[in-house]
Amino acid sequence: MVAQNSSQILGLVLTILGLAPIIAVLLNAWTSGISFLDLSALYDFLWTNWFNIGFGIRFELVYLAILGTIIIILGLALLARRTRKIQEVTVVTDDLTVTLECTVCKNRWAEHFAEAQLQAMGFPQNRRISRRRCEACRKFTRPKIIGI
Repeated sequence: MVAQNSSQILGLVLTILGLAPIIAVLLNAWTSGISFLDLSALYDFLWTNWFNIGFGIRFELVYLAILGTIIIILGLALLARRTRKIQEVTVVTDDLTVTLECTVCKNRWAEHFAEAQLQAMGFPQNRRISRRRCEACRKFTRPKIIGI
């Protein structure tokens, strides 16, 4: 059973949320007339301008860009993570050889059944199984379990 889709969903959400502060910083720089190709002017702009959240809380734009970058890296790390929790299920079946007898011609043959399958059919109280074609008389019959 494969699980762990929640980490990929969280990674996608973090990546999208990390893009928001970076886009806000770049739009703020663009509206101020700063060219993205002039890195020294962009660097000075990030350290001199402030971003106001509200309630008197404000910080420099460079911290907003760093926060967005960290969130994007965390989101991409969760998206790139390929390890998944796999629960191994080991099914142990005991195959039994059952001797069946045709109710029409009394021909006997052997078939393999799992022990759980016999219990599901109601064995030992129910000694008849579902319809089978007898190999000798070629008729459909509900053979009787003779022995295990």
